[in-house]
Amino acid sequence: MNRNLESYRRFIFIGIIVISLGITFSTTLEDTVGSLGTVFIAVGGLFFIIGMSKKQKEEQQAKEEIDKEV
Repeated sequence: MNRNLESYRRFIFIGIIVISLGITFSTTLEDTVGSLGTVFIAVGGLFFIIGMSKKQKEEQQAKEEIDKEV
């Protein structure tokens, strides 16, 4: 179970890092790589959504296992 927990956390953290890189590229380096920053924000958001989806699935599975035991 810890392995899966690390999996969704990894996706969330990667998403946050890529989003922050995208914001940095969009604001600070707007003249050279502004459009790349927008792409990084979108990809980071995708990773964040994937991580939250994995988290929700794991919580549902854990809840179902608890309900089966009762």
